[in-house]
Amino acid sequence: MIDCLSNPEWLNPQMDFLFFLQNIRVNSSIIFDKLFLTITIFGEIWLPTLICSIIYWCIDFEIGVYLLSLESFNRFVAHFFKMIACVYRPWVLDNRIQPSELAVPFAKGYSFPSGHSAMSSSVFGGIAYLLRKNKLVSISLICLVLLIGFSRLWLGVHTPQDVICGLLIGVVLVFTVESMVTWAEKDSKRYIYLLAIINILVLSALVYTYFFATYRMDYVSGILLVDPQKLRYVNVVEFGYALGLINGCYLCKRYFPFNPKDSSVKQRVIRGLIGAIGIIILTKFLFGYILMNCIRIRYALTITFLIGITITLIYPIIFTKLTEKYNHSKS
Repeated sequence: MIDCLSNPEWLNPQMDFLFFLQNIRVNSSIIFDKLFLTITIFGEIWLPTLICSIIYWCIDFEIGVYLLSLESFNRFVAHFFKMIACVYRPWVLDNRIQPSELAVPFAKGYSFPSGHSAMSSSVFGGIAYLLRKNKLVSISLICLVLLIGFSRLWLGVHTPQDVICGLLIGVVLVFTVESMVTWAEKDSKRYIYLLAIINILVLSALVYTYFFATYRMDYVSGILLVDPQKLRYVNVVEFGYALGLINGCYLCKRYFPFNPKDSSVKQRVIRGLIGAIGIIILTKFLFGYILMNCIRIRYALTITFLIGITITLIYPIIFTKLTEKYNHSKS
């Protein structure tokens, strides 16, 4: 707890609720912590990308464009708000809160809004919206989203306001992105106009958060609580990756559209498996290397942008050409 930090009174009930959950957690089996830590993975960087990309490559190109748009916009919005709000984690704000030791290594930086909640409500909420006629599947996905949000509370790494605002960001994006994609669908050239606007806005936000925004510098026993410079770096990595995803996605839509159903089931399965391995390598290991070694900003931005555009543009072009060549040789 930092004595110099004063928290608004309306935050106290939220801390009381976290303390209530904490008492249940510490008196229960650690298996529940492991369970909720597993559930929370569904809101992390690689799994949403994997799910959206499999749909994009192997099931339905148009739905994939929508879901990858949701994921990309979520990364822009959630990380921008984190950098602007600069809200500390619950255990910093209240010394009663002791988060699960299993979750702390994955809960760095600022707390508001919950990125896991925002990502899950965007991606799984978007799928639930598309499948709303199938009540069972839709309700199951919504329950998963709520469970991911609750897992952040159970583990003690977010306050209720973090989770609720994260969920709201995802819900707003589900409908906002649908309107944007619907508008662009009326004329494929509009994807280029939309892409130009997105790039200008995102790069402007990136420049602002990196060079002009001011951040809190609070110390405990001479140790800086949150290093803004490190978070600026993470922001660059996230924005670069999201820009790569959205640019590749819309360029593919405009110039290289494909239909997964033109390929056999076997071809789509192979395509999905190879792509899945590639995503895991790129987003888990290469991202980890970049963040751990803090390579120069311009290189980090370029590499993460290329990772995103490889997933949504280069890989689809490669497998489309190979499929066409294979089908032609068979005929």
